[in-house]
Amino acid sequence: MIRIVTICSLVSLLMLVLYLPAAKPAGVFISQVRIEHALLSEFWGQDHAMAMLAKMLDLQPDSTPSPPLIPIAQGPAGKNAKVLPEVAAVGNRLLNNEYFRSLNALLILATYRAAVVLYLLPGLLPFHVAAVVDGVVRRSVKGKDFSGHNPEVFAACVSGAIVACCCLVIACVLPIQLPVALMPALLFCCGALANIGLANYHKRL
Repeated sequence: MIRIVTICSLVSLLMLVLYLPAAKPAGVFISQVRIEHALLSEFWGQDHAMAMLAKMLDLQPDSTPSPPLIPIAQGPAGKNAKVLPEVAAVGNRLLNNEYFRSLNALLILATYRAAVVLYLLPGLLPFHVAAVVDGVVRRSVKGKDFSGHNPEVFAACVSGAIVACCCLVIACVLPIQLPVALMPALLFCCGALANIGLANYHKRL
């Protein structure tokens, strides 16, 4: 069950990420970043919203790497001198089309939402630590009072945690307006499922 849920989640995520740049132009993703920054400024406050934006800029690479199909340096004179410009032209036509521009804009939106998650994560980290510790303690107590563990509940919680993580990643790439509390709610859900799953873990730790 856990493997099936994992495979289906990853395949669905891959198909969605490859489909969205073909369905939406680059301007849609960039506009969504502007809209969400304004909403986060209103919901969390200007200081927190700017800190989230700064976190996104920290996640960006310092320099853009050269596309793999465009040669960086010219080779020696001869046949290569005629081939390399043609390869560079093909690379430019391939990488400068609408799909790759939309894919790059999608990456910017995903990076911005991932920065929001990373900014909120330290505030929820004590809850996750407490949930894991509580789950381990409850599992130990169940083992000593012979109340038993429930493998079905454990499998359901693991599957639910996988789906929650997949939904978190999907929420990072969808070019639609999402509830501001969705990201914290998904993180909270992962901690709660970890607590219940560990309490019903049926093998020795």
